[in-house]
Amino acid sequence: MIDMKQRLTFGSQRPQLGSLAACALAGLGFVAGCGDAPVEGGTVDLEFEGGALDGSDDAALAAAAAEAAAASGEVESDERTIDPKVEALAKAYLTMPINELLATMGLERDEETQMMDLPDETIRQLAIARLRRDAADPDDGGAPEQLPDGRLLIRYRHLSLDALDDFEFEAVMDSLMAGEIRFPEEVAALDGQRVEITGYMIPVEWKRREVTEFMLVRDLLACCFGGAPQPDEWTHVSMEEGEGSPYFPFVPVTVQGTLHIEGIDDGAGYAAGCFRLRGTSTREVR
Repeated sequence: MIDMKQRLTFGSQRPQLGSLAACALAGLGFVAGCGDAPVEGGTVDLEFEGGALDGSDDAALAAAAAEAAAASGEVESDERTIDPKVEALAKAYLTMPINELLATMGLERDEETQMMDLPDETIRQLAIARLRRDAADPDDGGAPEQLPDGRLLIRYRHLSLDALDDFEFEAVMDSLMAGEIRFPEEVAALDGQRVEITGYMIPVEWKRREVTEFMLVRDLLACCFGGAPQPDEWTHVSMEEGEGSPYFPFVPVTVQGTLHIEGIDDGAGYAAGCFRLRGTSTREVR
């Protein structure tokens, strides 16, 4: 089987996300001019409750949250335990040479494939966030979990087309662009389902201070340094009318909504993506 990362460059030399991803990823580097019309003079400061990416104000934020919870009588219990091995590795990430850090995650800086060059400190914080998230929420490898309200809790592996070889993958994508869903049964069964899925937000459309459309990518570091995400590694989220989302930069975000399998044209007639989600709510994963 040909490696998934080679699929859109094998044989037919199909493009990957192209201008859509380039424009969206550029939005991660600057947010000036977001809104209904270009902003004249200066930038727009977006409200973000997550604190500094370097963690310098985490203690102050936690203290403020605890004080607010105590005042309201709503004290949140945190049963999470700290794994010394995980925290030791997180500490090592803070001083590890960046190229070595990327290599531990199977990534590298490559001008030909990487979508953008993030600052070193942002790379470190993304790596630490992924490390802690994986430790706190390990993947048991099971089927999608049905939540009490009927929604399905899914992961990107539930949307994966890795089981297809390269030629099967091309045929499935071609059929999708023609309006026919020929996905593996377990993936096709998710079409039209209310789901909850976690990834990283790359804004595409804004309305004032809220994000109305965004790419939800499986892994932001892999997206930035491993080339454009494959069609099954991201979802195009359109928030329902009146349900815009805050912008959550560089942190995991859980999105709720209805999932649809649908070809997303890259502008040249090929499928750059295959999942759309009509979002109803978003929340930061802490």
